[in-house]
Order: sequence, then structure tokens, then C-alpha cells
Amino acid sequence: MIGGYLTLAARKGTLAPVDLDRAQESLKAAQLCLRDGLVNSAASRAYYAIFQAAQVAMAIAGFPRDEWSHQGLQAAFTSELIHHRKIYPAVFRDYLLSGLRTRQVADYGVEGVSRKTAQRLVLRAASFVTAVEEKMRHGSTSE
Repeated sequence: MIGGYLTLAARKGTLAPVDLDRAQESLKAAQLCLRDGLVNSAASRAYYAIFQAAQVAMAIAGFPRDEWSHQGLQAAFTSELIHHRKIYPAVFRDYLLSGLRTRQVADYGVEGVSRKTAQRLVLRAASFVTAVEEKMRHGSTSE
């Protein structure tokens, strides 16, 4: 495990391991890509770090799924973990929404994204992943 964090989430009466390894790996890849000037790849990996961390947050809050659509995860995370349970700050809604748009431009747009845009998304991803790590560490994601 990269970050050494492992928690258990209930899934259909059994326990399934949920960790942030993938999100942490995506964040590290985003940081390395940014350092090496690969701004589109940095933006893409940064978004996936957010997306993967959000999946972990949902699972440990009692909403595990094998697959999430981008829009479905954003809606569920915003509704359950921001508005209803107030576990994460409201700005994280924008991190998911604008992050997806930025990733789509980075991956499919003719022009790609600017270094400044990629840097902003990498910083947001680091903040998002850290927040999920903190909630896992303190066991305060389910209420």
C-alpha cells in the first residue's frame, strides 16, 4: 500500500477492503507529469485522483459500488457527503465537476489545458485526497 491506509466498508453483508492506493498513485503521477511539463497528462491524472478518492469516501460512508459513472459519483458525493452529512466542504463539489471538464479538455480537446489549469487541478486533487485520508484516519465518514 502506498499510503498505508486501509479501512473496511460493508458491502452486502461482507467486508471489503477499501483504500486510497489508486488515488494516491494517480496524484503522484499527476505531480510527476506536471514536474516534467506533461500538463495534459497531469490534469487527467489529477482528476482521476479526485474521482478515485471520492469513490473511497462513498464506500467508507456506507455507499460502496463496484462501478460509478462520473456524473453519478458527483451527484451522490455532493448529495450525501456534502449536503446531507456535511462531511466534506462544499467546494469539493466544484472539484469534481470542474475536474471532469478539465480532464475532458486535457484528454480530448484540440488545445489541451494550460500549465496554470493543470497546476490548479493537481493542488485540488492533493487537497481532496488528503481530506479523505484524514476522514479515514479519524473514522468520521459515517454518521
